Parts: sequence; C-alpha cells; structure tokens
Amino acid sequence: MELVSAVPANIPSELSWWQQDVRSSFTIKNLPPLSGNIEVDVLIVGGGFTGMWTALTLKKREPSLRIAIVDAYRCGDGASARNGGNVHGYWGALPTLLPMYGAQKSLEAAELGTLAQRKLRHFAETHDVWWTEEGYLRVATSAAQRSKLNDFMKVAETLGFPSSVRRLSKSNLSELCNSPRFEEGLLFEEGATVHPARLAHFLREEVISAGVQVYEDTPVLRVSKGEPCQVNTARGGVTARDVVLATYTGTMSVPSVYKATTLFSSFPVMSNANELELERLNYRVARGIADLRMFTHYFRRTRDGRILMGSGSGPIAIGGKHSASDLRSDQRSADRAAIGLQRFFPSIAKAGIAARWGFPIEVTSDRLPYFGTISGSRIHYGSGYSGHGVNATVIAGECLASIILRTADRWSTSPFCKRDRLRFPPEPFRFVGGALIRNAIVTCEDAQDAGLRQPLIARGIADIPRMIGMRIGTR
Repeated sequence: MELVSAVPANIPSELSWWQQDVRSSFTIKNLPPLSGNIEVDVLIVGGGFTGMWTALTLKKREPSLRIAIVDAYRCGDGASARNGGNVHGYWGALPTLLPMYGAQKSLEAAELGTLAQRKLRHFAETHDVWWTEEGYLRVATSAAQRSKLNDFMKVAETLGFPSSVRRLSKSNLSELCNSPRFEEGLLFEEGATVHPARLAHFLREEVISAGVQVYEDTPVLRVSKGEPCQVNTARGGVTARDVVLATYTGTMSVPSVYKATTLFSSFPVMSNANELELERLNYRVARGIADLRMFTHYFRRTRDGRILMGSGSGPIAIGGKHSASDLRSDQRSADRAAIGLQRFFPSIAKAGIAARWGFPIEVTSDRLPYFGTISGSRIHYGSGYSGHGVNATVIAGECLASIILRTADRWSTSPFCKRDRLRFPPEPFRFVGGALIRNAIVTCEDAQDAGLRQPLIARGIADIPRMIGMRIGTR
C-alpha cells in the first residue's frame, strides 16, 4: 500500500508555542535518516505519542524485541507537540457513549482511560513535563449548555460514579477561575495538564535509552504486507514481522480507517504572560477547561502565566488530503480562537497573542479512537483521537502492544479495538455535507452564546448527524 506524504512538520512559521519553548530550552539534533536496509521484529512508522508509547510498552513487555521507529521529520514534532495539553480520559464522554455501546462497554472505555492517566502521572514523576493534576473543568456559558450539565449528572448517578464529578455553581466557579462568561460547571476528578512538547521530548529520550532504533527525516513510501512485511523508505528499506502505522491523520490511507473517519482541524492561540492578572482571576493552577459547545473552546493556563485558547472548528479536509495548507494556516479559525480568549478572558487578551498555529485532527464517527489490523496482514494502526490524544495515545500503546503480541487482554478486547463503527458517505458528499453541517453548528452555537435565536435553516442542517445516529457533529 502507498502511504500518503506526512503533514509538513518542519516549517518554522507553523510551529506551536510549545515547540518554540522546547527549542529555546533544549539543544536537540535530528537523528540520522535510515540509509540502507535493516531487519527488525517491529517497525513503527511515525514517532509521535502513539509510536513512542507503543515502542516503550513493547520493550517493557518483551525486552528482547528488535524495534525501530522511522519518522518523516523529528519524533514528536507533529500533532503531538501542537495540542492544548489537556489530559483526561472518557468519563466526560459517557452521556454520548452510553446510548451507542451500553453501560458495560462505556464504563470499560472510561476505566482504561483512568489506567492511561495513571501511567502518564508515573512518567511525569521523573520528567519535568509541567504536569499539573487538578481535575478537568467543563463549563456552561449559555442556557443550551446548562442543559448538558443536567444530562451528565443523570448519567453519573445512573452508572454509580457521582463522587468522581462535582457540579459547581457560578460562585463556586469563580473561586477556581473567575471568567465573566462562566455560568455553571462540572469538575471532574480525573484531569491534568501537560506541556506536550516537553512530554514528546522526554518520551523521545526514553525511547532512545530503551534501545529502540530511531531514524528521523525518513519518510516511508510504501508498506507491503507479507511474512515478513516489506517497507520502502526514501533511502532504504525495512523487513519487519509487524508494522505499526502511527501516522495519525496519515492512517487515512487505510481503507477501513478512511470509511469511518474524517479530517477536521484545530487552531489554538497562546497569550502573552500576565501572571498578576491570572491571580486576580483566581486562575492560580493549570487546570484544563472546556466549554460545552460541539466545536468546543478548550483552554488552560500555563506554568509561566499564559492562557492557551483553542477551537476545534477549523476547516474540513477533502477526503484524506491531510496536508492541505488551510488545515494548518487559516486566519478565520485562528481569529475564532482569539475571539474566544477575548470573550472568556478580556483582561488577558489585552496582553496580546504570543503565538497561533493549527494542525489537522482525525475524528471517528463516534469520537472514540480505534486500533486494529489491516485484514490479512500484520500491519496495525491507531487512529481517531479527535484532538484528545495525550491520554488516548497511552491507551494506543497498550492496545497495539497487545495486538502485536497476540495477547487477549483487557486492552485488545476493549471497545477501542472491538466495535462496529458507523461509516461516512463517500466523496464528494462527505466533504460537502460535512462543511455544511460544520458551518451550521458553528452558526447555531455562536447564536446561543450571544443569546440570540438560532437561524431555522442552520438549526435544521445542524440536527442531521443526530438523526442518522452519528456522534460526530452531534450537539
């Protein structure tokens, strides 16, 4: 199979604030590219969080395995170092998972997320990744969003975990973060924030120390299934028993992934530092926060007194064209994040914007990641993190390690590996319909935030995903 070219990850003007910060703190040189032919037990294509956690998990379970990672650029320099750094599992997703998969599978997904959170916490104990564990806050900023709080508390009580989440009044919220737009909220016990580029940097060091062969600036051109698999790179080749495609949006080249996944884009901005103002706002710890829009505003403060504000409402890709430039550079999407900063934290917005960036994200039809194997092969893949990959990629490492080692355990038999997924329509209906629905939802949610009536046509279009049973695009 031919692989799609990697999303450009080395353009200086497109780097995230996190990447710029790491480059100013550490001297990092790319490792030499693969030149010639090698033979390994497991080849991992893509050195982001998924690839590195998979390598480390395999090495821990089977230290004798010969493992190599090849990355088209530098390990960890793609989506892994460009997200918001909010870290949480799937307890907050239960109201939408429950109708699709029932209580047992939904709780199983949430419990595995808790195990992943524990593994991240353990890693952070010995690495300075700016780990702050103060829970995760979901806030309502309109009447429509307040109704979602009610729905979640009902689910929490029904499934028997009300102690893991606490409902907060406006006055309670003001003690944690005094934004003028917050009306009510839910504080989840499980939640943390991290500096994603620092996490990527230290994972890369651990992978190298574990004896994994790492080749950077090594784009993969083709993967051929067989016993063993054959992989062609720009300047060499690899023979491997197992191959893992850990290329995030690049897994759209796998037909089964493409059918149940679509590409969006997410755009954050990072403010200039203003520690004194954050103190005045009672935003004293780096707790992650998100509103309850479908295309959420996600935000968090940093250790050095900044606020990151992001919006997952960027352009949609046509088919699997994940390298389209507007998925990384779109003024309207970046402005939407900046407007969110102004709306929620006007006094911080006055300090100005230090950086803005964007990157594609892949979203499955039910918004859960999926890990599997291409039929008739030993080529495996991880996909569908929906912009929430810090926790989910740890799950990926465990699931993919179990699949590779052919171990039937709680990871390989979980809903992350064993479930039916709703398919998206083919192109051009996928792109045209997706763009219409995205625009309609954004229009409706902007109206709700402004206290206005939703336009009737936009509301009708926005309700289509719910009518056909999709979680993605469902408000």
